[in-house]
Amino acid sequence: MLHQLITRETIVFKDFVSHWKEAIRVASFPLLKLGYIEENYVHAMIHIIDQLGPYVVLTPHVAITHARPELGVNQLSMSLLRLKESVSFGRGKEVHLVIVLAAVDNHSHLHALAELSNLFSREENIQTIIQSDEPEEILSIIRRYSNGVGLD
Repeated sequence: MLHQLITRETIVFKDFVSHWKEAIRVASFPLLKLGYIEENYVHAMIHIIDQLGPYVVLTPHVAITHARPELGVNQLSMSLLRLKESVSFGRGKEVHLVIVLAAVDNHSHLHALAELSNLFSREENIQTIIQSDEPEEILSIIRRYSNGVGLD
């Protein structure tokens, strides 16, 4: 499932961004371009973090941003932004990897989210992705954790 959502077309490489809001916009771009989300969804993700703080930083170096499906999701999708230099999400939360999760309901994304969580539970996977400059290297890791593969 995860390998069907994060694809070559939805991975973005950037050395740095000036602000976490820019990180969300850059990470969202592939999904906007593909028509999977609307611009309103990007604004909603930023607004939620403005209101609630950096709750989207689930593990060191990794943020998974999202908003309500009715705020502009057209299709279940994910994108991944890899930053060489971290960006601060506030409160000491430094992030190199920004995942945009666009869910169409409350359940269809849960399997992929579990796979992503398992992948990010290993620090070596996070570091490999941060150091990567090639989509295929990231996709190889993702494939190992898709459909239950890579589970301990």
